[in-house]
Amino acid sequence: MDFFTLLGWTGFPVKEAAQKFKTFKQASQSPEWMERQKWEAFSFHYQGNTNYRKFIGDYPSTWNEIPVINKNTIREHAIGRVPDLNAYPKYYHRQTSGSTGKPFDYAIDYLSHALTWRLLEDRYHSAGVTFNDLQARFFGTPYSLVSKVTERLKDRLTHRIRFNTVDLSDDNMERWLSAFGKKPFVYIYGYAYPIVTFAKFLTQRGISLKTVAPRLKLCIVTSEMCSPEEQQMVEEVFGVPVYNEYGASEAGIVGFGRNNRWELSRELMLTEVLDDDNQPCANGVVGKVVLTPLFNMGTPLIRYEIGDMAAIDEADGVPYLTRLQGRIEEMAILESGKKVAGDTLFLYVFKEFTKHCSEVSEYKVIQTAPDRFVVNVVATRELTEEEVGRLKKLCVQALETSAKIEVVRKEVLDRTLMGKFKRFERQF
Repeated sequence: MDFFTLLGWTGFPVKEAAQKFKTFKQASQSPEWMERQKWEAFSFHYQGNTNYRKFIGDYPSTWNEIPVINKNTIREHAIGRVPDLNAYPKYYHRQTSGSTGKPFDYAIDYLSHALTWRLLEDRYHSAGVTFNDLQARFFGTPYSLVSKVTERLKDRLTHRIRFNTVDLSDDNMERWLSAFGKKPFVYIYGYAYPIVTFAKFLTQRGISLKTVAPRLKLCIVTSEMCSPEEQQMVEEVFGVPVYNEYGASEAGIVGFGRNNRWELSRELMLTEVLDDDNQPCANGVVGKVVLTPLFNMGTPLIRYEIGDMAAIDEADGVPYLTRLQGRIEEMAILESGKKVAGDTLFLYVFKEFTKHCSEVSEYKVIQTAPDRFVVNVVATRELTEEEVGRLKKLCVQALETSAKIEVVRKEVLDRTLMGKFKRFERQF
């Protein structure tokens, strides 16, 4: 069944979205169009959402006067998830995964949701695949019976076969490999971590996935950090290019691209990178990622801070998001006040450590205080005293501080119900 036919049957205005997106794609190259649309988006929510208007106060005279908001701002000021006036006839109500704390409930009007799918259609087409191609979906399966049945039905109707990403045992990966040999998969889509883990499994066995699944065209990773080295390894082992999809479920798709360079979704969203004083950063300077969906008539996500750090660069007049460093919650904060990207830092620690101790298959580092880190590892055996000492020394060297490091061996590491995984977490 055609994907957009199915989406249309469920009430989403896919034909209207296709026509509008075509117009937006041409118009979005104009700075004047972006300037007009961002103010129209703000005015819609300012006029239609009573509590948002109370939070803002007087109508601002410049864009930078509009306060940056986040999930907590919306909760604390009881800002309505849908407008009081001029509401769209139908809304799509969802919650974020809650992987970084309390889940956040939000609403997107049906037209905006359909527009997001049209943007993805455009980006996927540019990469060489369509929604009607068979997808290997590395997304895990929910535990409740109703949710499980719902997801399975959606998968069947939308040309997707779901892989259980909670179980990363060798036995389960053998089943994944067998599935690729039996099904004509065209592309892979899902969380970076299980995809990288599967690539390492294939590397150990000297198998190229392209030889097993000759129709495979590409791999799309989303939601989790994937280092350049990991991406290169996946491309070599899978035998296909790796693309990155980056977004926030409540706001939409921020960018899509390759080699850690995301073309911004200018057709549907304004993306800003701001410093600690909420002033625009110069091109190439890392700051807070702040989003304004241009056409969403649901929750007022105007200058909405999602918690990620990145920079914006331009090439041939086209803006790209670069140097994505993950969420602020994934930044290690040291006693000196220095902030470092925890996921990236410990990735290189373990890259060096596994040269001497290949028994470690997974790890997760939890920072419990500025000078305390708990390093959880999954290993085939207990680490020797010498190995524990080496790991602690590497951590201290990387952190450039005399932090206290505790190494704990675990049978399994915690994941969300859908298999989402963070290799670094700060708990204060």
